[in-house]
Amino acid sequence: MTYLHVKIEDIQIYSVSIPLKAPVKMAGISVETADNLIVSIIGDNGNIGWGEASSAPTMTGEFVQGMVAAAQFLKSRLVGASITSLQDIKTLIETPLYGNDGAISAIEMAMLDLFARSNNCSLIELLGGAKRQSARALTMIAGGTLDEEIERAKSKQHEGFEAFKVKVGSLSAEQDLIRCSAIRKELGGSAFISADANEGYAPLQAAEFAKLAKEYGVDFFEQPVPAYDVSLIRDVASVSSVPLAADEGVHSQSDISELVSASAVKGCSLKTIKLGGMLAVLDAARHAHSLGLNINLAGKVAETSISSSAVAVLACLVPNINWDVSITNQYLETDPVTNSLAIENGRVVGPRGIGLGTQIEMKKLTPFLVN
Repeated sequence: MTYLHVKIEDIQIYSVSIPLKAPVKMAGISVETADNLIVSIIGDNGNIGWGEASSAPTMTGEFVQGMVAAAQFLKSRLVGASITSLQDIKTLIETPLYGNDGAISAIEMAMLDLFARSNNCSLIELLGGAKRQSARALTMIAGGTLDEEIERAKSKQHEGFEAFKVKVGSLSAEQDLIRCSAIRKELGGSAFISADANEGYAPLQAAEFAKLAKEYGVDFFEQPVPAYDVSLIRDVASVSSVPLAADEGVHSQSDISELVSASAVKGCSLKTIKLGGMLAVLDAARHAHSLGLNINLAGKVAETSISSSAVAVLACLVPNINWDVSITNQYLETDPVTNSLAIENGRVVGPRGIGLGTQIEMKKLTPFLVN
């Protein structure tokens, strides 16, 4: 297919900190603000593409300050370059910059958005067309008293949510199992409930939780122990009553292959900030599917509708989305865009319109800019 080309005239880089509606508690940390990198790429045709990446020092090693510096480095190499195809975008992000997958993913997202807008098409169309029009969205249960967590879960169920992720690992395995059981009792058998430890359990605690997870109402168990030790994950899998998923441990296709070869997981969570962009997520999803894995797509807590729309686009494109999609703009106090991505009856629909289907509204973003 022949595309209209666009030349990159300028790149604007923003560091933002946006409050969450309520703190999200996970193993070892409590998140109260979304500290993110947002970039805009201006084309010579007047179109603007937007990209975003969240800082996740415990997952990618990146803080916002470093992401801004990496984006500045990328800007120096990209201004003046032309985009005539998807291959051009792949080539342009192949830089000597080591790591920095979050910053790279934000730049790539903005280039894809710009290229789609320049060709008057949606990002779904640009990337090959939808395999599905919508996907089941999950919501997190993470913080407050048990009664508050149950009340929040029931409220979300009334809104149409069917998939729930309980953040575990801050308490003992016994206490977390009690939480999961209570939430299962209130939501009933139709709910799909996962538990995510974010590497927070010691091996014995992880094994204890895994052995009893099914009995206590859990459908799958995500990242129970540190990601660097595949043999340890395999040991937990060998005693687990439910399938395991990898998250922090998936930064490349080779990571996926290693986990499958070790019989450690039955699914994986894919994020643009871990893999270095949307195109890399698509390639990783195809690889994971070919190995028989269930796929979860997720944004980090939390991202605006820029990244959330990118995740929704990917949810329409990947081979399977059996373990649902985490859309994280739902946790923000303010979503500073022209068209906020909505979750309706527990499902997210692929963005409509050209490009990502939304863009940053600077008047809304300005109060959250960080110098």
